[in-house]
Amino acid sequence: MSLTIDTTVQLISVLLFAATIITGLLGWWQIQDARRLPFFLLRQSRMARGWRLMAVAVLLAGAGVSSLTFGRRVAYSIIPPTPSMTPTATITLTPTITLTPTITLTPTITLTPTITATPTITATPILPEAITVLFRETVTPAPEAVFGPILVTKRLDYPPASHADSFEEAKGTLFGVFTYDGLDRGVRWTALWYRGDEIVCMETQPWDGARGGWGFTECEQETWQPGEYEIRLFVGETWKVSTRFSITGPEATATPTPAPAGGGG
Repeated sequence: MSLTIDTTVQLISVLLFAATIITGLLGWWQIQDARRLPFFLLRQSRMARGWRLMAVAVLLAGAGVSSLTFGRRVAYSIIPPTPSMTPTATITLTPTITLTPTITLTPTITLTPTITATPTITATPILPEAITVLFRETVTPAPEAVFGPILVTKRLDYPPASHADSFEEAKGTLFGVFTYDGLDRGVRWTALWYRGDEIVCMETQPWDGARGGWGFTECEQETWQPGEYEIRLFVGETWKVSTRFSITGPEATATPTPAPAGGGG
């Protein structure tokens, strides 16, 4: 199939408009994704990339409109059109018989599903009522406040040089190190350490660190009992992030003693 000048101009315009839509969507996704990133520099870089893509999309749209408006005129000024013969049909075929269906089949059986799948419910962690009664702050948490993943480690450093999801045995203090952003001074934050359904450590206090950076929560036990543990972080009464880790090894004879501690900044 040969392409005429009109067809070529239309094809170029369609490709430019398609590239405009794709580039614009990519830019919009980059901007929306940047707003969810907790790190300032990475967020700014992703945001700049999104706006560059949006600018390219505007240029492509302008090129598509120009091609559609002036493309044929420019092409004909470079390549003058030549007259071509228009074929004329000499025989017209006329259908002589039209078949009309005389019987319409009506379905007599309607299948009805007998089993309806019910979605399962995933519970969102909530603060125990005994803790919420302690809240007296008037600072409302910012909706954009976020925490990064919690990294469990035996040694406190930023970022943690070594962290794990399982420890063969542990004594003394374990730390939950995390990144954060959007926390205002005076906002109540809470860290709960669970062993199964039992709270073994808790800290709840107004935030006194910077608005973004590295923070930590800690829990001290004379001897950590084997089992599955979970750390839950809240801002106000809203759950933000959780992590799980396990302690393996033989059952210790000492009884763990809950001890609130920790901090951020």
